[in-house]
Order: sequence, then structure tokens, then C-alpha cells
Amino acid sequence: MSISGIFHKMFSALHHKNFSYFWWGQLVSTIGGMIQVTALSWYVYKISNSPFLLGLMGVFEFGPVLLLTLFAGVFIERFPKKKILLFTQSLFLIQSLLIALLVWKGSTNYWLFAMLALLAGIGNSLDQPTRQSYFVELVGKDDLPNAISLNSTTFNLARILGPAIAGVIMKYMGVAECFLINAISFIPVLYGITLITIPGNPRKRDSEQKVLSEIKEGLVYTARNTRIFPTFLIMAVVCTFSLNSNVILPVFSKDVILGDEGTYSMLMSMLGLGSLAGALFMASIGKDIPSKYFLIYTGLAMGVLQIITLLNLHSIAYIVTILILFGFLSLCFLNRANARIQLNTDDNYRGRVMSIYVLINTGSTPLGNTFTGWAMDTIGEKYGFFSNGIITFSLIMILFIIYKRYFEKAKVVPDTDKETRNIAETPTEHQHHKA
Repeated sequence: MSISGIFHKMFSALHHKNFSYFWWGQLVSTIGGMIQVTALSWYVYKISNSPFLLGLMGVFEFGPVLLLTLFAGVFIERFPKKKILLFTQSLFLIQSLLIALLVWKGSTNYWLFAMLALLAGIGNSLDQPTRQSYFVELVGKDDLPNAISLNSTTFNLARILGPAIAGVIMKYMGVAECFLINAISFIPVLYGITLITIPGNPRKRDSEQKVLSEIKEGLVYTARNTRIFPTFLIMAVVCTFSLNSNVILPVFSKDVILGDEGTYSMLMSMLGLGSLAGALFMASIGKDIPSKYFLIYTGLAMGVLQIITLLNLHSIAYIVTILILFGFLSLCFLNRANARIQLNTDDNYRGRVMSIYVLINTGSTPLGNTFTGWAMDTIGEKYGFFSNGIITFSLIMILFIIYKRYFEKAKVVPDTDKETRNIAETPTEHQHHKA
């Protein structure tokens, strides 16, 4: 394949005008978002001096996702997705301005920042499943895996640039300016959404059907889907016990390797660099990777990387290498899980299934962050990565054994995956496979 052919394949989703509007706006906004994430973690740890309270911020920010996302899945199937995204992005803009105001006033009240994190969490419980279920309408199923990868590319490019920019701003200007910049960054994405011509209209549903009944219907559909359900199980382990770098790195940078804001932002950028490489890899050839056990092997490798951080804690080069590899693997894992779920989901259930995806991916954060903060408080700051890695590796091995016994001995599903042929599994097909 020629170089131009490779690039065409890597960025195929951008040929869809509506997705392009959304993507370019998100590119700016996510950089601003990572500037805020970096600055907020550092500032909260500075005013609280507690790994546990830093971890507890995840409860406020992602707790609403845990509680509200299943209801959001029903909501976004009833209303135009374009309008929902305009509302959520406006909410995030206001939240950033309020944080900037608090920091400018020199506030050290931890609970005010916690309440603003809660506000963002309420917005995310609606924004994330809407965004995930909107992609298929913007690009179609053929380019859906590429759209997912490009969305990940945007986020992980931001993970490189955002912390680096935040480090410079915090050192030479101030922390409050980071939040102001993030507020301004929402203007391009709001403009991009207004240009989209596909409103994301809701599907016709029985007006008599109650919300709880629809949630139950979506949960039953997911549990019976023999491709989605195992994917959600392994995601629950990895997302809860492996993806807690936002809590570990501020503490690790300050108290283990005795660094400063620059050290912390550099390590965050290295994690983002690995994730960006993973996103580009999955955008170009990820669709062609045989998927049998891919999520299992990737999750195990992530656990091993976290465990071996203890081998050389005070070598910056060693830690940087670990973070780049971990970022690469974590992106490949989440990208593949997302595509596998979406391509095996019937359109009538997409909003509710993707709300479960967000519930597991993001809603697990309060538990994971709290556990990680507790582990570093109790065992020691240097055991953050190690404790995450041990639990991740152990639980995935248990799931691996169950998976092999259930799927291979019972022969519930064939060895090849449907998503490689871009076919969504229907309820009738679930029942056939399960039988």
C-alpha cells in the first residue's frame, strides 16, 4: 500500500464532513481539558497534601457517571444528540470559569473544588454516552472503528501537549490561567457542533414504556450478547484497577522521585505519547488484528508493566519507558473494546449499551481512585502502580480461565469475531449463539 493509501486509511473518518467538524473542535477542547486535569490534580494535592483526598476527587468527578449514566442511555435515545452535546459542552465551560475564579481568589477549600468536580461529573454522565453513540450516525459502520481511533488520537495528543503546556503555565504564569484557557477552548467545539447537519434524531419508541423498563431491557440485551458481555467484564477489571495514573503520578512525582510541576507534567506527557502511538497504530492496522484473546493479553501486559515499576523507581528513563509502553497498551485495549462493543450492538440499543460502556470505563473511576489513594496512604507512595498491577493481573487471569472454559468448552461462539466483517449482532443471533 502506498503512503497516500496508508494516510487515507488512517484518517478515513475525516472524509465525513460532519465528523470532521466535531473532530477539529474536540482537538482544541481536549488539549484545554488536559491542561485543566493536570493543573487541578496538582493544585488539589498541594492544598490537601493527602493522596486519599486526591483520590477522593475521582469519587466526586466520576460518581455521577456511576449513578446517572444508565438513565442517560435512555435519555439520549429520546432527544437529538446535537442539542445534548451543546448543553454539556456549555456546562463544562461554566465549570472551568468557576474553578479559575476560586484559584484566583486563592481558595484552599477542598470541598468547593469537590463540588465543581461533581458538576463536571453530572455533565460527563450525559456527554460521554451521547458522544460515543453519535459517531456511528456521523460516519456509518464502515468507518466507525477509524472514528473511534481518531477520537482517541485527539484525546491522547492532548495528553501529550496538555500537561506540557500546563507545566509551563503553572511555573511561569499561575494555576488559575490553566482553567481560563480550558474555558476558552470550548468555543471551537461548540462552534463545530453547530455546523453538524445530522441532528442525531431519537429513534421512535413506545411512549408508554417507562425509563426503568428501558434500562432493564438494555441490561438484559447486554447480558445475553455473547460478544459484548465478556468484553465488559475484562473492561471492569482494567478500568477500575489499572487506569489510575491521574492519582498516582502527582504523588509519585512529588514524594517518590522528589520532582516538581515540570516533572509531573513531563510524566503525564509521556503517558500521553504512548497512548497517541497506540491510537495511530489502531487507526491504521488495528482493525486487522485478530481479536481472540487480544483484550486478555493486553490487560495482562498492562498489569505486568505496573508491577515492574518497583524494579527501578528512581530512574527517570526507566519510568518514562514504562509509562510510554503502558499508554500504548491502554489505548489499544480501550480502542479495541469500544469497537468490539459498538460493532456488535443493534442500533435500537446503542445508546443504552454505550451508557454501560461509559459506566464501566468512567464510572469505575471512584472505586479505582479511592483504592489507589488508600493504598498509597496505607502501604506507601511508591506502591501505587504496584498495587494496581497485582490486582489487575490476578483478576484478568481468573477471567481468562473462566473465558476459556465457558467459550471454548461450551462452544458458545465461533472463534472469529463479527466486528472484523462490520456486522452488528441482532437479538435473534444472540439467542442462536447462546443455544
